[in-house]
Amino acid sequence: MTLPEKNQTFASPSDKVEKEKPQNAQYLSNRALLTIIREKAEAADSWHSSLLADDQENAIDFYEARPFGDEEEGRSQVVSPDVAEVVDYMTVSLLRTIISGDRVVEFEPASLEQAQAAEDATEAISYAFMHGQDGYKVLHDWIQSGLIEKIGIVKTAVLSERRAAIRHITLEEDALAALLMEAEDDPDLQLSVTDRGTNGFYDVTITRYRQQKRYIDMPIPSEEYRFSARTRHEDDADYQAHVSYKTLSDLIEMGFDPNIIETLPYDKGRFDSDPRANARWRDENPSLSAAEGVNREVLLHEEYVKLDRDGDGIAELLQIFRVQDTLLAIEEVDEAPFVIWTPFPRAHRMVGNSLAEKVMDIQRIKSVLMRQALDGVYQTNAPRMAVNIDGLTEDTFDDLLTVRPGAIVRYRGSIPPTPLNEGFDIQKSLGMMEYMQAAQESRTGITRLNQGLDADTLNKTATGQALLQAQGQQMEEYVARNFAQSLGRLFQKKLWLMIADGDPIAIKVEGLYRTVDPTLWPPDMAIRVTVGLGSGRKDQRLAYRQQLLNVQQQALALGLTGPEQIYNNIAAMIRDCGLGIPTDYLIDPATLRQNTSSQNKTQNSAGTVVNNTDDRALKAEQESDLTQQKAMAEQNQIAAEFALKKQEAEAKLVMQQQEHAQRLALAKAKAAEDAELARQRSQFEASLAKETADRNYEMALKMAEQKKGKPSRKIDQWLPQDKSGGALDK
Repeated sequence: MTLPEKNQTFASPSDKVEKEKPQNAQYLSNRALLTIIREKAEAADSWHSSLLADDQENAIDFYEARPFGDEEEGRSQVVSPDVAEVVDYMTVSLLRTIISGDRVVEFEPASLEQAQAAEDATEAISYAFMHGQDGYKVLHDWIQSGLIEKIGIVKTAVLSERRAAIRHITLEEDALAALLMEAEDDPDLQLSVTDRGTNGFYDVTITRYRQQKRYIDMPIPSEEYRFSARTRHEDDADYQAHVSYKTLSDLIEMGFDPNIIETLPYDKGRFDSDPRANARWRDENPSLSAAEGVNREVLLHEEYVKLDRDGDGIAELLQIFRVQDTLLAIEEVDEAPFVIWTPFPRAHRMVGNSLAEKVMDIQRIKSVLMRQALDGVYQTNAPRMAVNIDGLTEDTFDDLLTVRPGAIVRYRGSIPPTPLNEGFDIQKSLGMMEYMQAAQESRTGITRLNQGLDADTLNKTATGQALLQAQGQQMEEYVARNFAQSLGRLFQKKLWLMIADGDPIAIKVEGLYRTVDPTLWPPDMAIRVTVGLGSGRKDQRLAYRQQLLNVQQQALALGLTGPEQIYNNIAAMIRDCGLGIPTDYLIDPATLRQNTSSQNKTQNSAGTVVNNTDDRALKAEQESDLTQQKAMAEQNQIAAEFALKKQEAEAKLVMQQQEHAQRLALAKAKAAEDAELARQRSQFEASLAKETADRNYEMALKMAEQKKGKPSRKIDQWLPQDKSGGALDK
């Protein structure tokens, strides 16, 4: 088996022109080439290990909701997983858009003659991407890497495998001799013969090898990808590299000289110390044992560098395989196999912004607010206690530290241990977290309304909800469009791979199988993206197509449209609904016309058909066809209206169920809030009653002490008897 790194080639959109070398041109030697490559690699490593690596490491840690490092023992250490929530939601949204059955990327012909080739290329490459490999896994890893780490990298290649088909048969001596003669001329045919005895028959094991090509796409971790600084686009970079560890066995299997591979130097250290790799595998401990022999690992650089090696004044793109200072292979290619996508591109830069960056600071703030709120709840439910030192017993501290419902606290005297509560208000923390949630929704476009989680929308109109939801989906469509553009570039490179190295393949187009030869496809076909921003949502397209179908029915009577145009519209509706192939439900008029034409030719050749020159009969036939077309159009309209009404009923039922669930959740929340307010009111009244009783008790004690320390006399004995105006007793 040959790995794709060794066999990948690209076809140029235009024919190569043999360049004339200047007379004084100097060919770049391998030593000089190695010096230049190492300089470019070191510069790329410096940029690769700079602030970008720290940003990507932090983003991975935030996605995993790992602690921030400032946690304290005995305090809340909760982390709000906001980054994971928005990234996972956007990943699901993009995957649903890409694999829903629509043609995300289509090839457009440059001329009418290329129409069939463009249709075949679209079907063949889409099938090779989704079914010739684990296309879903490729999409998932590629999307998620970009949403978290600013860029997602994928490498496309053609994999050439030598597969064996083994058969066990029994042959006579003459047939065996003929087969042995065939095996001598065919190196892909091997025979193993066993004599069965005296009957003249032989057991034969036939092993027939054949080369099979597969077109694969490999998502690359960000720590394995290198590129030159200040790169605006991956296809414009003067240096790109895929740096990964390979065993000596892998390199030999890739087709490199075993004698050179065995002499490769040992690596002094792995690049697993990269912060991104550490963050990605933080939950696993790497193996520290060093393998020997063919399992020994070396760091392979697969580099793509633009250099003028032949001295003609024009830089060529070279594919170079290198292990330290050992050059394994050098080849001139037309394209680098890498495709980069970034969720939020920045002007004049290849590296844009990630979705995680928009939420990381909000996750930090919400985590702090949640920790403070939980600490406040802990303090309220299990408060600190103030204890009178004169009321302590040997069991008081143990009783206070034993926190359980109904536990007894033993103390001495009349003053019990008192809770130190300063009045915790959780509503302030909840209000601040709600504010941060609104800021997160504004930044990402992922709202509770989009997810059907907002109970406050019960009183809003359906039109208002639809407008708000469409407003929130703009961000999703923007990110989907950016990814679809990158997917289109990937399909373009796969097209060039198939043209350069493809074998005839069987594809299924509109329910019919056909064998196509990729080498005959034109390489200059354009790419058209049909999803994301600017393409409209599916519900909008279905509504527009339904309106167009009504117009077509009226235009059919006037001769302004025909069965093929109506078929194309209904077929597009079936694709938008994700119901499969249109020919499973409808008959293509083009196919029907071809079948009718072939039948007519057969009948004419047999002499069974006579031309009908009667104009009235021809006119009647045309009117009959027109009536049938009208009837078919009416049936299609009835079916479409029925499907639309069914969708409306189902949507109304789902909305009613959601409304009921939201009302129920709102009632539960209100009941819980009323119960909490009643509990707080009861606690406040009990605390107030206790304070009043304690105050009355203290006043009673003071009055008792005063009465005990003074003689008892009547009040009138303390009053003076002589007053101005006369004596009181007279």
